[in-house]
Formats: sequence, structure tokens, C-alpha cells
Amino acid sequence: DPWTCAENESIDGCDCSGCDCDGVDAHECPFTLNMMDSFGDGWDGAKWTWTEDSTNADAETGTLEGGSSGTAPLCGGGCYTLSVDQGSYPSEVSWTILNGDTGREEAGGGSGDSATVCGADQPSSQPTLSQVPTVSLQPTQLPSSPVPTIGPVDVSTFWELSNSITSGARINVVSDIAFGASITISAKTNVVISSSTGAVLTGGTFSADKGGLFHIKDASDVTFTGLGFKSGSVTSKGGCLFAEGSNVEVEDVDFTECIAYDEYWEEGGGMYLSSSTASITGASFTSCTALTGGGIYLSSL
Repeated sequence: DPWTCAENESIDGCDCSGCDCDGVDAHECPFTLNMMDSFGDGWDGAKWTWTEDSTNADAETGTLEGGSSGTAPLCGGGCYTLSVDQGSYPSEVSWTILNGDTGREEAGGGSGDSATVCGADQPSSQPTLSQVPTVSLQPTQLPSSPVPTIGPVDVSTFWELSNSITSGARINVVSDIAFGASITISAKTNVVISSSTGAVLTGGTFSADKGGLFHIKDASDVTFTGLGFKSGSVTSKGGCLFAEGSNVEVEDVDFTECIAYDEYWEEGGGMYLSSSTASITGASFTSCTALTGGGIYLSSL
């Protein structure tokens, strides 16, 4: 059975005290909604609505009552549109839709966004997103060929930022963003993430193992310019940024209250560089904390 009794109870009217909850078929609910709140107190009045496109009828609605994350099954065959309204604190709200069969992320967004996905009864179409920039993937280049640039692309939400990162991308962060998780950049080259407004990227509502905001690996090449990194936290290394086997350029970036804490490691409160090359210009480190290397920790391992 794909869900717990408690989840089935809300769908089938099943009494969890004495029911085996066999009423829900995984094919009847092909998608799962992942709800995130960066402050950790639920969606504060923001609600999601699951609408059947063929009838324009609302099939389901709900919200994240509390905490930093939660899930809900999205049921029905054919094409449906998920929309999320504003609520009291729209900047804290983010969400993704996962395909239950493939585990692939089909769509995502924040307050005020919507996306259309199709189940098994209809040919699967690409999700249509509101106010989300699209980035076309480039053909694989030979190692000797320069990576073409893409953009610039303006982003203002965590989902837009994380889904715009690809080789050659030029990303302009136009407003402050609260992270719902650490972003891993793997095998991406010639990536530039900058801000024309001095936007601040903030963690603090979750803790990663390595790289509280960004984990860069697998020979990636990433430049950060004109940003603020704040309140990233890890249980191992690199409170705000962790890079291994990659090249990182940091220009005019302010690291504030980045923390690496663990009983044994605690290395690189602001940044941890492992077998990587780096160029750091005009950066500042304020109130960053670690047992070793409160600002930066360099390792050849």
C-alpha cells in the first residue's frame, strides 16, 4: 500500500483504529506533493488546490499545517493543475510534485505558482509553470570546446534557482531566497550565479552534512558574485559552501553566521575546499563558526 493509514483515512474515510487501509491503489494517486516551509511553522494560510483540467473541478485541496515539510498524495487519472495561493508569508512557501512511478520531479514552485501534470490516462505533457524561467539544455561538448552560455536568467525563488543551474548558465538572483535544502552542483561547468540587487541566500531551517547552501563536486566550475550567504549549517564541513574536486570563484560575497558543528569534524564554518582550486576576492566572513577554520578550511584530501 503506497501510503500510511493516516493518509488513507483522509482519502477513503478509513478508520485507522481497525482498518487495513487497502482502499487506495498507487495508480489512482500517481503523484506526491512535497510541501516545504523555510521558517518551519507551516504555510500560514497558503493552500494548494488540485483541479481536474477536463472538468475544471477542484478535486482536492490542503495545506501544510505546521513544521518545515510534509507530503500529500495527488490522485486521479488524466491531466490536473496544482495551484498554490499566497498566504500570510509567501516567501517561505515552496513545493514540488514527484511522479510516484519514476520518482522524477515533474514540477515545482512557490506561492502564487501553478503547474499542470498528466497521469497515466493521458499522454504525459511537460508541466506548464507560471513565472518560472526555462533553460534549454545544450548538446554535450567535447572537452576542448568552450561551454556555450545560457541566459541571463532572473530567479527569485529556491525552485527557480535550483532548476536553472546547468553548464553555461548565467543566473541573476533578483531577490532574497530562503533555502529549503542544500543545492548540489555536480559536473556543471562555466556556471555564474550573481545578483544585481545584492540578494541574500539564507539557510537555517535545515542542516546538511556538507555544504549548508551549496555542495559543489565532480569537476564543476562555478562563480558566485555579489551575493550574501547567511545561516547555512552542517554537521560536518562547509557551513555555507563545500567544494570538492572543483573550481570555485567567489567575488564580493558576504558570509554571515555560517556554522559547521559536529562532535568530531566542525571544519570550515563559511567554506570548505577539498582538492579544489579557488579564487576569492572581496569576500567577508562575519560570525562564522567551526572548531577549525571558522571562515575557510583548505584540504588536499
